[in-house]
Amino acid sequence: MRKRSYIKYLLFLILVQQCFYLPAQNLTIIDSIRNRVKSSPDDTSKVSALINLSQAYRNSNSDSAFKYGLQAVTLSIHLKSLTKIGYAQLNLGSIYLDKGDYGSASDLYLKALKIHEDLKDNAGIARCYNNIGIIYYYQKNYNVAMDYFSKALKINKEFNYTSEIYKNYIHIGVIYNKWGKFEEAVQSYLRALKIQEGIGNKKNLAEIYTNMCMPYYNMGKINLALESSEKAVKFAEEIGNKRVLPVAYSNLADLYIEAKKYDKANFALQRALKYSKETKDKGNIMLSYHNFATLFELQNNFKKALEYARMANVLTDSINNESNSRQTNELTAKYESEKKELMISSLEKDKALSEEKLVRDKNFKTYLIIFCLFIIAFAFGLFRGNVQKRKANLALSFAYQEIEEKNKDITDSINYSKRIQEASLSPKELKYKLFPDAFVLFKPKDIISGDFYWYTEKNEKKLIAACDCTGHGVPGALMSMLGNNILNQIVNEKGITSPDEILNHLNNEVRKALKQEGHGKTQDGMDIALISITGETEIEYAGAQRPLWVIKNDEKSLLELKSEKFSIGGQQSETERKFIKQTISLSKGDCIYLSSDGFADQFGGLEGKRFMSKRFKDLLLTNSSKPMPEQENILVETINKWKGKHEQVDDILVIGIRV
Repeated sequence: MRKRSYIKYLLFLILVQQCFYLPAQNLTIIDSIRNRVKSSPDDTSKVSALINLSQAYRNSNSDSAFKYGLQAVTLSIHLKSLTKIGYAQLNLGSIYLDKGDYGSASDLYLKALKIHEDLKDNAGIARCYNNIGIIYYYQKNYNVAMDYFSKALKINKEFNYTSEIYKNYIHIGVIYNKWGKFEEAVQSYLRALKIQEGIGNKKNLAEIYTNMCMPYYNMGKINLALESSEKAVKFAEEIGNKRVLPVAYSNLADLYIEAKKYDKANFALQRALKYSKETKDKGNIMLSYHNFATLFELQNNFKKALEYARMANVLTDSINNESNSRQTNELTAKYESEKKELMISSLEKDKALSEEKLVRDKNFKTYLIIFCLFIIAFAFGLFRGNVQKRKANLALSFAYQEIEEKNKDITDSINYSKRIQEASLSPKELKYKLFPDAFVLFKPKDIISGDFYWYTEKNEKKLIAACDCTGHGVPGALMSMLGNNILNQIVNEKGITSPDEILNHLNNEVRKALKQEGHGKTQDGMDIALISITGETEIEYAGAQRPLWVIKNDEKSLLELKSEKFSIGGQQSETERKFIKQTISLSKGDCIYLSSDGFADQFGGLEGKRFMSKRFKDLLLTNSSKPMPEQENILVETINKWKGKHEQVDDILVIGIRV
């Protein structure tokens, strides 16, 4: 069996093994579900019917599957049913995964995971973990993929979700096979097989046997591999599963070629090509042509071998040049417009919460003043002597209890402020669309932060900034929200996208807001590193006290673009403060980093010294070739180990992006 072909088949099989996939559907079942959709009122039962109809079409018509999946998401949002929104997003994410749009699939899976976690829906959480693991598998991040598959399996086993457990075992088996742990892979497939043999689901049995032949082949157990492929074909033929049949027949043909049974291999490839054409799967049609070319070459029929090789190359070019269909873009735009209604409702709720917070803050200040007066009176009473000592001790006990209550109120208020600050920051979902291979390490010192990250997209430019405001905690958080709002006004409302012009406007607006242009005494401000990316290769940068670090993919050195020596806002002796733009061109695989000074200024180590900027840059350079999620984990582990028992001295913000 040729390893090149089989790996591509295995990728296709992973696509088949997604959540919410129903057995092969016939026209009668599809018509029945369509009638149920038409007859159902616009309620949650209709959402379920739309999801089922979308899943039924996945086996035969991807466009119809997308259409009804999108309708399910739109209706669930209109009904404001969080449970249905979560499952509808999971289903639509799987359809995006079928189309190879991993960014959109990841976005929907993460949104669904947040909903299911809030609802404490263990079945939904497990399915989200499973599907996120599939995306990491496609990105060849097998360690993270295995982690998600294992977490899904743990939940499914704990709550005895048998119908999902077998999928987890198959995916874990695929990872083991990738790692070369073939015995472990077979054991994982056998566990899945044991579950399905008890149920008798032929579709699932076909998928398991199709997977199982590869580790058997890699271990040299050709007979077992051949037996597995033949069983996969048998079960898939019995139920007419046209998504599995091309893969099963192709695997069987490879094994027959290995055994030099060319006639049987020819028959198997004819069947694989037939079902690939029926499902209009260009990838499997291309592989069938490649396999025919190999078969005829082995039979010394070079004319036919050349003919099929040319057909495969033509189809390969077609696949590589094919763009996303116009219909998908139109349906996606419709989905986004339908979400606006839900977003407006959410903003109204946030406004009400903000007004409620203002009232609570006012009450808190009143309580604090009363408390301070009480402490003063209590201290005066202590000087009146031992006669009132017992009475004073009793009052002190009450005062201590009230202090605890007030401290709790203060902490609760700050925690609530954290929610408001997080809501004002750019949503992390936007990051996955603008910068798919990136991380944002954000560790406030005191619950709420004076550091903040900001990113947006305007005029075909992607902009991102790492900002470090004066102070931390409550004062720093107020400055961060001021800076965040001004940045949004400058870019999103005024349309300014050049980093130097943005910083010039930001400096002027901050000074106006804090009344620093007259005789005001406040010297608060912020340091910032801001970049604008055009076409993912042209980077424009401007900075105020914060540099930009670039690590080229083909070099082992770190390039530092230095910032201006003054901050945004604060004391200004010069007549006009001007920021300068720097431009640099990047290549695929290059990494860029922006940060506040919190990481480098952290005290720790054996001597309780600062981490320092040089050590920080060496850490980034050493790990720049690793995946971005792994780089983030390394940074977190390093700073935690360095800090040890020392207190965190400042807010920490690090942003990494791979081109």
